[in-house]
Amino acid sequence: MERFYWAALGAAKGIDTAHLLALVRSFGSPQDLYEAEEADILATGILSPERTVKFVECNRKNRKLPELLQEQCEKLHISVVPVGSSAYPERLKRIQRPPAVLYVKGTLPDCRYSIGMVGSRMADAYGKKAAACFGRALATASVAVVSGGAKGIDTASHEGALQGGGKTVAVLGCGPDIVYPPENRKLFEEIEANGALISEYPPGTQPDRFRFPERNRIISGICQGIVLVQAAKRSGALITAEFAMDEGREVFCIPGNIFTDKSAGPHRLIKAGARLVDSPEDILEEVFPELCGSAHSNLFAGLNSAAPLGKCSEEQQKILDLLTRGPQTLEQLVKATGFGVGEASVLLLELQLMGLVQMDSGQRYLCT
Repeated sequence: MERFYWAALGAAKGIDTAHLLALVRSFGSPQDLYEAEEADILATGILSPERTVKFVECNRKNRKLPELLQEQCEKLHISVVPVGSSAYPERLKRIQRPPAVLYVKGTLPDCRYSIGMVGSRMADAYGKKAAACFGRALATASVAVVSGGAKGIDTASHEGALQGGGKTVAVLGCGPDIVYPPENRKLFEEIEANGALISEYPPGTQPDRFRFPERNRIISGICQGIVLVQAAKRSGALITAEFAMDEGREVFCIPGNIFTDKSAGPHRLIKAGARLVDSPEDILEEVFPELCGSAHSNLFAGLNSAAPLGKCSEEQQKILDLLTRGPQTLEQLVKATGFGVGEASVLLLELQLMGLVQMDSGQRYLCT
């Protein structure tokens, strides 16, 4: 029951985890703190009078919250991991604002070997392929891949980790029982079975926009380093990278096409001193050198291959691989692939219907 008192304390407004830890140590248990009177809290000298009043009022209004959270979590098979627990990721405890608790669906893996992967929701085929390849290779090397469960780069990173047979963690900007985006329901089920869906927010919390920048500090806080795949000049992925730099984490950037704004974020960070990486092995050598060597020497051979990543046929993937180099006309694609005009046209229509390819005003095809 103690962990649900921790969860209730974490829901109190205007008090951070460092002050909660100090108060719990002073009172002996989270339950004793939750039920404490105003005068007793003031006597510790930990909170100002104003903050003490707000804290006690919040707890009094929600006196049954621990029991309600316990009922919800047990019904939904959600674990609660308090900041003082040995199961709480060690690196996350040391960030400036660690969450008081983590709500977990699935099994939180050992995060001592973990890398965060972030990037644009509107990623193109190149970005998705790079994220999937890096995620797969890192997972195969026993590195947990941590991302945000969103569309684009997040989804590709999780899928790559799952293809690599490893563990992956999705840090959500909503309750762990909420599937957002809805189209990732199957992916979330696979993540729960092969890792964890985690959140600082209790069950039922909706995915309001302001929650996503907040959850980014958890992605960077858990991991030894962050990989930025694609991001515009202003994006949530850049916020995650900035959190990582502030906390002394390694920041890696995969370079991209100079003619798309999706490369602006990684290229800006590379100029500012982030490390450019074009192979997952670069990350292992820098952060986890003990995982390099003969046991993993063949992990990265498929990075630049045209092998499909699971959603496309070989013929469709051949078209996508060409379009990652830049926009192409139908005639250019026919010449490069050897397909007939009719066959290439059908493949391009299929890719357009899948949302992977579009046509510009100059009648050229390009990745979305």
